[in-house]
Amino acid sequence: MSIQMSESSGTNSPNNNQSSRTRKRAKVWEHFQQEVVMIDGVPKTQCKYCSLRLTAAKKSGTSHLINHIAESCPAIDGDARINFLATIKKQTREGFVFVPKRSRELMVRFFIHAEVPFKKIEDPYFLEWVESMQPTFKVVGRQTLRDDAFNLYERMREDLHAEIHNLDSHVCLTSDMWISIQNIGYMVVTAHYIDREFNIKKKIISFKELRYPHTGFAIEEAIMSCLTYWGIRSKLFTITLDNANNNNSACQELIKNHKNALMFEGQHLHVRCCAHILIILVQDGMKIIKPTIHKLRELLKHLDSSVSRMQDFNSMANSKNLPSKLSFSFDTPTRWNSTYKMIVEGLMYRSVLDSYANQHGEVAPTELEWQKVESI
Repeated sequence: MSIQMSESSGTNSPNNNQSSRTRKRAKVWEHFQQEVVMIDGVPKTQCKYCSLRLTAAKKSGTSHLINHIAESCPAIDGDARINFLATIKKQTREGFVFVPKRSRELMVRFFIHAEVPFKKIEDPYFLEWVESMQPTFKVVGRQTLRDDAFNLYERMREDLHAEIHNLDSHVCLTSDMWISIQNIGYMVVTAHYIDREFNIKKKIISFKELRYPHTGFAIEEAIMSCLTYWGIRSKLFTITLDNANNNNSACQELIKNHKNALMFEGQHLHVRCCAHILIILVQDGMKIIKPTIHKLRELLKHLDSSVSRMQDFNSMANSKNLPSKLSFSFDTPTRWNSTYKMIVEGLMYRSVLDSYANQHGEVAPTELEWQKVESI
């Protein structure tokens, strides 16, 4: 469906003139019905193309309307979306007002989103570039930028807290753990929910250190602390975790201690991570070639640990019309696809690996082992 950008203000009904002028200050209103109806005490407008009703309350602004036309409406094709965005974003210098506070916040958002070190704000070329566009804009120092970033974080956290705390729907959680290079354990909790506009939301609501030992009780305590802070203890529906024993214990503790507050008394609380189940299945199926994978891994490590060995290997590869390698891919226990990638590379350079092993007295997979790996 194409979108027609009208220049008129719509109908001339005397009953609608005042409300139309109010709502048509933003061009996005051209894509919604003029009539506003009250549903459950909330003013609603209707999309002209897919008939979906969205809130028309003044306090809600127009961002959700723009997002619907630009991203969500199923009745609008890609070209029409591009034309719509071009119209919405079209700006002229006429009437432009420079707002330093807004520019300062956008600068903070850029540094965070682009992961630019705060010290770069004091770079002379950056300062010169900003001055060339807006000489009156005062660029702050790195410490002030840092403070602005923390203030922005606090404001966003407060807004998210209000949104989640006032939810009418239930919340599903996903959680995982990492061990840093400093051997510190961290636990992340992500909330998945549907807001009042029926949009699916996914927000990280906790990322904290989890001290050893990582028992089921410790995990349950961390999850409940998170739920209490966000005010959603009575709204928890499911939590997705991997199949580790401590996670099973954590869910059992949650059900035991909070059974009455959980939906269906916690019968559907623990959702087991499909990716983790897939890893277990693949690892179990690959046990029959585990010795072969070990041989391949050790041979590749032997080559990768020396520049001269890699040079010899690449010379042999080039003589067989195979491309040179800077380094090899190695597998990790928690990623079955990394093992697959290592095997694929090994099979690609099979003849070179066999020749190198024979010449240098190293151990390579046998003919039968190569065949097993290839079949797997």
